[in-house]
Amino acid sequence: MIHYTFSYSKPHRHFVDIEMRVEKHHASELILQLPAWRPGRYELGDFAKNIQQFSVMDTHGNPLKFEKITKDTWKVSTPNISELIVKYNYYANELNAGSTYVDENLLYVNPVNCCLFIPNRIEEPCAIELQIPKSYEIACSLPQQNRQLIACNFNELAESPWVASNSLQHKSYEVESVKFHVWFQGDCSPDWNRIIVDFRAFTIQQIKDFTAFPVTEYHFISLMLPYKAYHGVEHTANTVISLGPGKDLMSDKMYASLLGVSSHELYHTWNVKQI
Repeated sequence: MIHYTFSYSKPHRHFVDIEMRVEKHHASELILQLPAWRPGRYELGDFAKNIQQFSVMDTHGNPLKFEKITKDTWKVSTPNISELIVKYNYYANELNAGSTYVDENLLYVNPVNCCLFIPNRIEEPCAIELQIPKSYEIACSLPQQNRQLIACNFNELAESPWVASNSLQHKSYEVESVKFHVWFQGDCSPDWNRIIVDFRAFTIQQIKDFTAFPVTEYHFISLMLPYKAYHGVEHTANTVISLGPGKDLMSDKMYASLLGVSSHELYHTWNVKQI
């Protein structure tokens, strides 16, 4: 299992501190890579430009030699090293449906932006520890326990963004024994009765069209921003949507946008993510 820890000490500077712990390593060198893809965008990205203060050490704190061999790949010298720790920080000051962001009130992470992986160990399970305030709730499609998220492999991790804050608003509904979660982060006043009725309606119709749903739980995670925004990204068991201004959520125009983009992203659960 590959272990990651996310923390931060000065969120107003928008840097997330990330630690990756690698165990059971049995080679004289290790290749570490950051993704250059992003779900829902289908074009090359350059997330490595946001990495700062990169270091690698053994479990006793002794530094290990490394070199950057491409824009997003590092080669680490690991003679007689079976366990090592990688530490780096990531500049997280972009807030949209596919980005990573931190401030004094919010930790929002798309792991595909900032989680290193080992190319020949990409199928191993991943554990993610979040060192966040006790008052924070976590919106994520991954199983979670005691501030830890578990992914079956790196691809599932890359597909599983999360929002952590103390101001999340949440309701859920069920269709065909599948539980659907609706999350809002940001300054907004959702009319939950209306939202749940309408979300259930388009969910019922889509499952009827496709005859079955491919996952057992699904999360709609909406970032309601204080300025004009409209963006959605599809994932296997969730979607992240950014809309704004959040204060206008229940206005006719903004509410139509919420329903439209939410239904659109749910449709991608089959068309793109599964087909």
